[in-house]
Amino acid sequence: MERVDLHVHTTASDGTLTPRQTVALAGELGLAAVAVTDHDTLAGLPEAMAAGAELGVRVIPGIELAAEHAGREVHILGLLLDPKAPSILEAAAWAARGRDERNRRVIEALAADGIPITAEAVQAENPGAVLGRPHIAAWLAGHGYVASAKEAMDHWFRSGQRYYRPRPWMALDRAAAAIRGAGGVAVMAHPLQYGWRGQALEDYLRAGMAAGCRALEAYYSEHSPQDQAMLLAAADRLGLAVSGGSDFHGARKPRIRMGTGVDGGLFVPAAVLEGLEKAKF
Repeated sequence: MERVDLHVHTTASDGTLTPRQTVALAGELGLAAVAVTDHDTLAGLPEAMAAGAELGVRVIPGIELAAEHAGREVHILGLLLDPKAPSILEAAAWAARGRDERNRRVIEALAADGIPITAEAVQAENPGAVLGRPHIAAWLAGHGYVASAKEAMDHWFRSGQRYYRPRPWMALDRAAAAIRGAGGVAVMAHPLQYGWRGQALEDYLRAGMAAGCRALEAYYSEHSPQDQAMLLAAADRLGLAVSGGSDFHGARKPRIRMGTGVDGGLFVPAAVLEGLEKAKF
């Protein structure tokens, strides 16, 4: 049975492989398809699509948008979309402006404490990327201010910590509408990552459906077999399509392998693409 990976990141956001390298790896792994879903940007898609055409790898154009539900940041994947559609370009630009503003405030706070960091310095080490906290964390680690980027992410940038600064979140219905306006399907990414179970999870899934999401990510690197079975059952009960992916970031998340997730436990059947195609309509 063929497998796919419908959730991967490249250097266009916070991955460590270029779009071409990402697609080439998918080909080497024998994936039937790979979806490039960078955070808040479509910038890596032209290179990825060109590489897919050259290397004979099916590339699914996508994006990962940050939205809001119940006062929490949630992530919505857009899959099978037209990356030139005005609705998704406008949504990506809005999200990127919010990231830029948060980056500015974080960098100002670090500089005020004597760390000689600038946005230009971070960008120079990540040419072409839409910058976020992982890039700032990597800069701090690379220049000896923390032992690792993970340390900065875990102990400097989380909510309530010294260098945490919030960013604006897109309304859930706005994110889904932008994706659907681009001919894509809106997918509730890693729905267990936010700590909701039971009724709270049910409320989120139903809110996502009401907003225009038509699928959930049942197959995911950090889902146990029990989690996966529960989400597949929920999707069937609610009439949602299912998607799945590793959330591959390359060396930034070294435990997660494209196609197989953590410890080889992920298998996303290629048949999910048929369900996602139908969910578009």
